[in-house]
Amino acid sequence: MPAESNADRARIYVSFADEDRARAMELVRWLNDSGWHVAADDRHAFAPGDTWSPPPRLSACDVILCVTTPGWLVSTYCHHEFSYCAKRGKFVLPVICEPFDLGVLPQAVRVLPRIDLSRHRMVDYLALKEALTQAGSQVDHVLAIETAAPRKRTVVWSRGKRRALWLLLSGLLSAAIVAIWL
Repeated sequence: MPAESNADRARIYVSFADEDRARAMELVRWLNDSGWHVAADDRHAFAPGDTWSPPPRLSACDVILCVTTPGWLVSTYCHHEFSYCAKRGKFVLPVICEPFDLGVLPQAVRVLPRIDLSRHRMVDYLALKEALTQAGSQVDHVLAIETAAPRKRTVVWSRGKRRALWLLLSGLLSAAIVAIWL
């Protein structure tokens, strides 16, 4: 049975620590065999003192899978990749691939939904495929809106921008109520 092709959906990038390359390539092979087109690592040797710049595949991705292990947690390069994607509103999905204390996750990663593949249960792999399908559908929806109305600029608000707007509006509403009350 041929795998369903999802190549026209979300472009996926896999972020991993150097010591986790074999584990990450297993995940990439599994996703590619399942019909996804996954861009793996195209990083160069990152020496201390180098200025980090996003690799082209990272800039072009819609989804970043973070192969979260103790190695990923201490990798400066992985944190740059995560921050770059998070700031641009890309779909970031931590994939736990090795058991460890989740309390050591950075707060920004801890609040994200995540998939735990450390137990190697098929249900967890299916949950990953479902999350990627939903992410791809969201990307398709945004692209459909943008292509359906090329003259009208579609603004996609990140969660932080929406929160800031709500805080501003609630502050203005509160000020208006106080002004009316006085």
